[in-house]
Amino acid sequence: ARSMSRIGLTVVAMFAALAAGSASADTGRIHFENGEYDAAVAAWTPLAERGDRWAMVGLGHIASMRGDDAGATQWYHGAAIRGHVVAQTLLASAYLEGRGVARDPALAYAWYHLAAENGHARAAQARDLAARWLGPDRPAEIRAMVRRWRIDGMPASP
Repeated sequence: ARSMSRIGLTVVAMFAALAAGSASADTGRIHFENGEYDAAVAAWTPLAERGDRWAMVGLGHIASMRGDDAGATQWYHGAAIRGHVVAQTLLASAYLEGRGVARDPALAYAWYHLAAENGHARAAQARDLAARWLGPDRPAEIRAMVRRWRIDGMPASP
């Protein structure tokens, strides 16, 4: 039941992201809505490979629905480093739960913090929950790391 609710929330987040996203992802979105996942992957993959963050999120959702958490995390990471706030929160959740990546509450906190700074409505709340797994000095240290990401560049891989 937990994974089904996660998939449901993922799909809702995807539609919200795609509705606000680039028109270039429309073909993939239509295929996705029709349950034509292979066709959606075919439509989104070339876009994602060229850096389209909306297509990356779509591919991440399909990978997640298919049980490929590592693949989903890779796509979410690609979109997250390009500033996609939904992808940033999904990547943070992956780190918090150890889904597709090693469990790392510090990186979860960092990605939630970045999403909160970028305007995600609930990321600050999730960040504060992630802080429960950290020592008292770690949040300030992690926020400084996020500031360095903004200056020096985002992490190259999840």
